[in-house]
Amino acid sequence: MIRGPILPQLREGLWSIVSHRLTLVEHGLELVMEGLDCSGGQLGVVDGLARDAAGAPVLVLLAVDGDALLIARTLAVADFAARVGEALAAAVPEARFCAGALPRVIVVGTEASRSSLEQVARLPIPGLQVCRLEPFRIAGSERFAVLWMTTAAAGVVGAAQVTSPPREFAVPAGREAEWRHLREQCQRIDPGVRFDGDRHWQRITWNGSLLGELWSERDALFGRARLGAADPLRRELRTETDLRQFTDRLLRAFSLAAGLEKTSAAPEPAPASERLAATRHAAAGRGATPAGESLRSMLATMRLSPEEYSALGGTALAAGEQTEAAVVADRAAAVDAARSPAKPA
Repeated sequence: MIRGPILPQLREGLWSIVSHRLTLVEHGLELVMEGLDCSGGQLGVVDGLARDAAGAPVLVLLAVDGDALLIARTLAVADFAARVGEALAAAVPEARFCAGALPRVIVVGTEASRSSLEQVARLPIPGLQVCRLEPFRIAGSERFAVLWMTTAAAGVVGAAQVTSPPREFAVPAGREAEWRHLREQCQRIDPGVRFDGDRHWQRITWNGSLLGELWSERDALFGRARLGAADPLRRELRTETDLRQFTDRLLRAFSLAAGLEKTSAAPEPAPASERLAATRHAAAGRGATPAGESLRSMLATMRLSPEEYSALGGTALAAGEQTEAAVVADRAAAVDAARSPAKPA
């Protein structure tokens, strides 16, 4: 007599929380429709029809304590997903599902429905995912921890166990080489670099410090490095140049996290005329330089413009055929020759 009126209230209250936080359950999960009936009204409706980051349909079910039809509804939804398959994209065109993407089933609950979640997790349904939300407050803000529960294999008896989120990254088709190359480069940066996340999103961390993020959208792979307070740059990883530039930014983020690089911004370079005057002043004021100290060490750390180098009598920079080390050596020789006293005839 009491359970009937209470269950809809609990379901509506829970759905108002879950429907706005699907991205916590899985990165890129977006609600497209509500109230999917795939059992002819006999077992109730699917709470939400969502689209994941790869464009595949995801049927979201809520687990409420005392729902006697939850097991039967989960079986019916899984059977519907297996029967319909990729035809759901054509049947619901406004949802913009990718053609060929197979639907999945996710059951979401809370601590109050833990017993129901454990029963669902023991169902021998391939690909079924079960999780529960744990709300808490910290620093005046509300947070949610997502705890995933293992799906027992067929014939296995026992309580479902809480486990880590699904870590298998669903690499877009044709992007396996980029994913493998990126993991290898991150291991070369430091063996302590870790990847974790869900099937469409991965965090890249080192000793708890966030270096960057990697995620998939449809058939593309995107990356973003975290460089202090700077606005992160979103980059699509498609070519070797994209991978190299993204790896360089991850290396810089690692340097910042490890304290190898200062975060203070570099000063703006002075105009060419001021730098040329400063160079002449430095060359003229080093008459008291000790014999063991050469101008080569000073020039090795300086960047001279073509005008400055021409004023010192050099020609290698204009030719543009020598390496940087040879140019630096040629600059030093030109300045040493200018400072040397004139030889007698």
